[in-house]
Amino acid sequence: MQLVREDWKLFRSIETLCQKAGVHRQFIPLLVVKELVDNALDATGDCQLELADDHSFRVTDQGAGIDPEWIEQYFSINRPMISSKLLRLPSRGALGNGLRVVTGSVIATGGSLVVATRGQVYKIHPQEDGSSTKEWIGSDSHMGTSILVTLGMPVNQDTLAWGRTAIAFTRHGSMFSGLSSLYWYTSEAFYELVNAANMPTDTFVSLFCSRRKSNDILKRLERKVGSLLSSTDQFTFANTELLLKMMRDQIRTPVLQKLGEVGDCFKHMEHSKKAGEFWMSSGRGKFNARIPVVVEAWVGIHKGDSSSNESSLTICVNKTPVTADVNISTKQATSTLWGGGLYIDVRSRPASFFINIITPYMPITSDGKAPDFRMMSTLIEDAVKRAASKAKKVHQTDLSGGRSEKQIIVDNLEAAIEKTSGGGQYIFSQRQLYYAIRPYIMDAFEGKQPNYNYFCAVITDYEAEYGDIRGMYRDPRGTLYHPHTGEEIPLGTIAVQQYNRPRWTFNKIIFIEKEGYFASLRNVGFPEKYDCALLSSKGYASRAVKDLFDLLGETDEEIQFFCVHDADAAGTKIFETLQEATSARPGRKVKVINLGLDPEEAIEMGLQVESFDETSRRRPVADYVSWEWADWLQQNRVELNAMSTPEFIEWLENKMHEHGVGKVIPSYEVLTAVFEESAAEAVRERVRREILERNSYEQLVDLELIKARGDIEQAKIDIQSVVSEKLDENPLHRWDEPVRNLAHNIINT
Repeated sequence: MQLVREDWKLFRSIETLCQKAGVHRQFIPLLVVKELVDNALDATGDCQLELADDHSFRVTDQGAGIDPEWIEQYFSINRPMISSKLLRLPSRGALGNGLRVVTGSVIATGGSLVVATRGQVYKIHPQEDGSSTKEWIGSDSHMGTSILVTLGMPVNQDTLAWGRTAIAFTRHGSMFSGLSSLYWYTSEAFYELVNAANMPTDTFVSLFCSRRKSNDILKRLERKVGSLLSSTDQFTFANTELLLKMMRDQIRTPVLQKLGEVGDCFKHMEHSKKAGEFWMSSGRGKFNARIPVVVEAWVGIHKGDSSSNESSLTICVNKTPVTADVNISTKQATSTLWGGGLYIDVRSRPASFFINIITPYMPITSDGKAPDFRMMSTLIEDAVKRAASKAKKVHQTDLSGGRSEKQIIVDNLEAAIEKTSGGGQYIFSQRQLYYAIRPYIMDAFEGKQPNYNYFCAVITDYEAEYGDIRGMYRDPRGTLYHPHTGEEIPLGTIAVQQYNRPRWTFNKIIFIEKEGYFASLRNVGFPEKYDCALLSSKGYASRAVKDLFDLLGETDEEIQFFCVHDADAAGTKIFETLQEATSARPGRKVKVINLGLDPEEAIEMGLQVESFDETSRRRPVADYVSWEWADWLQQNRVELNAMSTPEFIEWLENKMHEHGVGKVIPSYEVLTAVFEESAAEAVRERVRREILERNSYEQLVDLELIKARGDIEQAKIDIQSVVSEKLDENPLHRWDEPVRNLAHNIINT
């Protein structure tokens, strides 16, 4: 058995009404309020909303009123959709179902509906067949429209929330006042509009342009078609596409900036605005639609204890709240917004989020007008993040009494240094100083975790102005390898201060952006072959690296300085900041030779190029790079790792042959002095060995040990307690120091 139910019957039962309305039954009263407010705002631009009693509310406007002849049809649930919504404009609503939802809610809950318009008052009586009749019940001095709705469900001030939001948004900013644009329709959408219009063709065309331009378009259409299509119901799909093309050719698209806005008008909230457009493709026609969008976001961070606050989210389309299920959750200073095709993570403490989207066409996914924001999600995300960022800055300024994070660091630096250094007795690391400053930042900004890199940048600026902070050192961020000795030195500021260059060991030093090549170069003996020290740092050269270059440059031994880096924007800046002055250090006193890798060389070598999307922010490139390659580096890069190990070693050796000064060979004076010392040492060693052998050295040692054996054995009995006592007396010693002292005392007394 098949049962048939007409579509309008879904409006008269609360269960099926929820399907058509797109909301849970508990939100039906809010939706009824919103639908009536939206209609009033679209018609007149403003309205009044008030509770009449605990089951009733009233919406009143000052417009021209409703033609009484249309009242019965407007408030019938069995009528076809009567709507201006097919004509795409940035107005509220989307389907023209609003009054059917209002009437259906009255029927489904056992309520009542009274309409006052143009000085007359009517009670609406819904009928079993889905139609409605009106009963005149009196006169009224009010000439606009006033609708009193009574529901079989309780209502209160919260019931008016959606309606009040729509009124509040409408009273600010501007709305679009122009005509609908032909570029806002696909072929199919325009065909549906033409077929639903049911009006003379010239009247229809004048909806989009002046009467003069309309006449010109119709004459062109008549010449093309061969006859006059006087009414819109005469148009085929092909005819509507032809009309759409002609109208697009003759009528300019509206300026995006005039679409409308709410503006920066809400107290204690930060505002951001983004404008753009999205495309809707035609399924069977020739013409796609270009839909303009203006997105505004407002964010206000909640005051007080953030752990007890929850974020809230309101999304409006054309200044009226959407009824879709949109959600927000805030955890660990990150707020996540989702629903309607959106999923946005934004750095924010608990806050109130408001979003308004102005557009002539909002894609929807149900009769309940659930919006689909996917097409404009990037614009929405950008606007929300910008507003949240501004709100965060304002909130932090409020918390800190107007002081910036930098100012708080500088203001408390002296106290933090005093604490970290134990009153100047101890040296301390930059990270220790950060942890001493950290509580001041967290107190000022309601528990905000300070960023270590930002702190380091502030300290660098401070030292550039006032000089290095006494007693503070920076942790090692690189390694120095000495050829021939095999010594590796973790390179921090203390290591540089204590550094002594081994005499006549190397005459070249290469700074390499990456540490990974050390093992390969050492394995093939590259440092020893070229008398070349290897130096690395993670990314940009640290101040310790720069200080080491300056220190080596002041020694009397000749030395060459080289830099090796990736062929990318950052790599060029690594070389530039190694050679030139920065806020942390002045420029090098020595010349640093750029070995590359530079992009033109990488291309010539046929190395693999990595490409990426160009960002809105231009990547900084060193001044020595030509403008052509600087542009290339905005979207391309070549890493040193694009070379295999044999290729890299061959490439680097070729660079050494091109720029290197050869092996270390000291001056004649140094060579002869070392030769004389070596000859003397050889003679001493030979004479020492002959004397010892001639005088039975080993036998004498054994004899003396036999004489002292008794004292040695006696001392071994309580050697642990003796060593422990000596270490208590001098804790700077290692355990073997008192052991050796005890042995010397026994033998030499």
